[in-house]
Amino acid sequence: MEQHHNALAQVRVSRWVYLGAFLIPLVIMCVVFWQLKVTPFGKHSLLISDTGAQYIPILEYLRSTVLHGQFHLFSFALGTGSSIVPLLTYYVISPFNLLIFFFPAAQLPTAVAWIVILKIATIGLTTAIFLRHAFLRSGWSLLLFSTAFSLCGFVAMYFYDIMWLDALIWLPIVAWGLHRLVSTHHFGLYTAGLTITILSNYYLGYMTCLFSVLYFIYLIVEHQPAPTPFKETWRMHWPAIRQFIFGSLLAGLMSMVVLIPTALGMLQTGKSNFFLDNYLPMPLFGPEVLAQFGVGTGDFRSHLYHAPSLFMGTLMFLLLIVYFVSPRIKAVEKNRTMWLLIAMGLSLFVTVFNTVWHMFQQPAGFPFRNVYFFTFLALITAYRAWQTHPDQTMNDPQKILALLWGAGLLTIGFISAQFIPKWWNHFMPSYNNELYANSQPNFHLLWLALGLLLLNTMLVFITEWRPIRIGLMVLIISGELGSNLYLASQGMDFGSETKFEKYFKKDSALLDRIDASSTKFNLHRVDFLHSTISNAYTGPYNHYNDPLMMDYAGLSSYSSTLDEQSRVFQHDLGYFSQNVRRVSAQGYTHLTDTLFSVKYRLNADSPHPVTRLNSYAGFGFAVPTKLADIQLRDQAALFNQQMILDALGAKPDTLARATTLDVATRKATAADLNRVAAKNSRRSGARYVQTFKLHVNATGLLHGYSPSANIIYSSLLVNGKKAKPLINADGTRYVFKLGQHQKGEIVKVSYVTTRPQLGYSNEFVSLDQAKYVALAQSLKQQRFKLSHKSGVTWLSGTVRGSAQRRLLYVSIPDTSGWHATVNGKPVKIRSVMHAQSIVPVVQNFRGMIGVPIHAGKNHVVLTYTTPGLKIGAILSALGAIIFAFLVVAGEWYRPWKQRRERQSK
Repeated sequence: MEQHHNALAQVRVSRWVYLGAFLIPLVIMCVVFWQLKVTPFGKHSLLISDTGAQYIPILEYLRSTVLHGQFHLFSFALGTGSSIVPLLTYYVISPFNLLIFFFPAAQLPTAVAWIVILKIATIGLTTAIFLRHAFLRSGWSLLLFSTAFSLCGFVAMYFYDIMWLDALIWLPIVAWGLHRLVSTHHFGLYTAGLTITILSNYYLGYMTCLFSVLYFIYLIVEHQPAPTPFKETWRMHWPAIRQFIFGSLLAGLMSMVVLIPTALGMLQTGKSNFFLDNYLPMPLFGPEVLAQFGVGTGDFRSHLYHAPSLFMGTLMFLLLIVYFVSPRIKAVEKNRTMWLLIAMGLSLFVTVFNTVWHMFQQPAGFPFRNVYFFTFLALITAYRAWQTHPDQTMNDPQKILALLWGAGLLTIGFISAQFIPKWWNHFMPSYNNELYANSQPNFHLLWLALGLLLLNTMLVFITEWRPIRIGLMVLIISGELGSNLYLASQGMDFGSETKFEKYFKKDSALLDRIDASSTKFNLHRVDFLHSTISNAYTGPYNHYNDPLMMDYAGLSSYSSTLDEQSRVFQHDLGYFSQNVRRVSAQGYTHLTDTLFSVKYRLNADSPHPVTRLNSYAGFGFAVPTKLADIQLRDQAALFNQQMILDALGAKPDTLARATTLDVATRKATAADLNRVAAKNSRRSGARYVQTFKLHVNATGLLHGYSPSANIIYSSLLVNGKKAKPLINADGTRYVFKLGQHQKGEIVKVSYVTTRPQLGYSNEFVSLDQAKYVALAQSLKQQRFKLSHKSGVTWLSGTVRGSAQRRLLYVSIPDTSGWHATVNGKPVKIRSVMHAQSIVPVVQNFRGMIGVPIHAGKNHVVLTYTTPGLKIGAILSALGAIIFAFLVVAGEWYRPWKQRRERQSK
């Protein structure tokens, strides 16, 4: 009876502990957001970094298309058109995101803030559940450890990358499943937890798979009271090993609905490139990393590159040391735990291991994304130390030794941080090393860290007034974690929630005037680079994902899933693309407007915001077959456009080169340098002003292009007036606009440069407006007329072919998944124009869709199916059926039957 009463009491305590594990992080987050004045507790919003540039636009696109019943697995709001599956699986598959459907579009930043708060609170809950069931202990002390993990250094530095928080929610469940698998040989919980982790975020799900292997090996070895030969361990634990292998494979099988189409999509991105430097056995940091166990050692200003975010509260750091000092823990157990932590630490420390953990690519910003696994293992180790009751089991010399070890490690870390990163950057200068050197914490934080260490040491080793002691510890660690989160947020350029609502509605109303939805049958693209939504952002905002946020077919995109083929094709035609994750609508000519079916150009700040383009010739049109044979060249945008014009049958000198009358170069003055963008003004080296005097040879838009990328565009002047681009493109190459000019006009173009000798390769051309409009009108006569039943993934229409034009050009990238029929008969899609990239290696890519047609009227149907989705869904369904059968048979029915048999005897 007494045992039954104790069990019920433990259950009641556990329920309250679970509630506290959820509420404490929630309250801390609310307090910190209130201090930062972040919505819903102020006017600031998380329009920062990836949250503002990617998550909010992507979530709004999902919300809008689902609510309007227009959701498709292909989207014209994603660059020039791409599969949406890799984007969804990388960014938004989380049950927490259902919250967005309860908020209007203009208040989406508030929804995202609540998603962040609830996710972090749930991390605390699942951590408490894991500790309670894995170690069969309950009590209020669990709140110390659950809160520490929910607001650890990784969360403080990256909470605004909301896709990663789900992995931290499910990690404790996966770990609990591994404990259960080893002790009872039941794989159900482990398999379910791992499957949900992969489905929520396959990127960190992959890391969780690696962690599971390490932790499973540790748990197997941990069950041996003494060192045991490998063969004996394998034999003794073969049932558990078999269950682990089968359960892991089954989790992978059930995840195929995500993994196969996503893998096929990610292979089309530029992130599949191989760099040898990423696979070298080089160290990524030194002893300065120990300073990261102190509070406030990282902030947003260093988010692009910094040391691993190890902070988990001073109490946890102390208990981690206590584990290795405590006499209650056997030496063999300490050795096993030490090797586990070393193995996880090497995944952070050594470049090649770190690359493997990051899915064989080094992160572009936000480094050491796998650090939370080390934190989780360190917290488990700290919890084991707590269970030994160090206040009672350690003598005074051992307690002093733990304090001295902690103080010594922190001191080494903070001292090393003052010179080792600077020394490393001096002898091996690089972008990351410079950022790393500048990210190191101030030395004065050492005194705060030592003070907190001393305070926590006193509380850990006090044996009296235990309930009060636990309460004080909860308050102290909550204060530490909340302060660390607040300090980690320093440097964030928070956006304005009120301005977001205002300008989102304004821009959406303007788009509604031209019926710009990307899901309409009358497909066309819109160039809306001058939208007002940027006023809601405090930091730089480059409008990359505006088409997603406001659901229109555009030309730009920014995501880790950006299709490399379409990006390179746009870049070869002169569009600005800073790297493999970004492509902008900046860099157009009237020819590219025609090729990408841009019908409207909008400027919300203009008295006449809507411009209908006379270069629009339809979403597709008949072209000569020789257009398909063109091989575009990288870094030769104007040459490429001349080849296209020739293939389309344009009149001579439609693209007319300006005559260079004079080139003058002089040293730049302070006034000249004031025009240079801030991020380039600090660079060393001499600066010059180069001025071209040009004679314009055609009436129309004057464009420039620098194959050698020697122009600092932010300093650009045309006839003495500023002509800098809307998006800072310094250090890259793109076709820049110099304004409308008349034939015979003399134009002066000047800019700041560091390499004036390369300026003589610069090109200046005018697109003859009259000649080009005539060409566009002739193309429009044979346009692809879409039927009213057409959508996004099923386009049906007619086009008239001729002897000279026997190929239908369609303004959709020729990516996998598209199929065509002409007059009811399947035809093979032909790629129109091939793109080329020469960095980092020479690669050729397909261009746009071309459909062979006959002379006369042709009925053309284009259909899209996501590559790999069908087979992935079948495999996942098969895996789910197998899993359900085995769980019911092996983990429910068989034990139930055995209990019935025992009762009947």
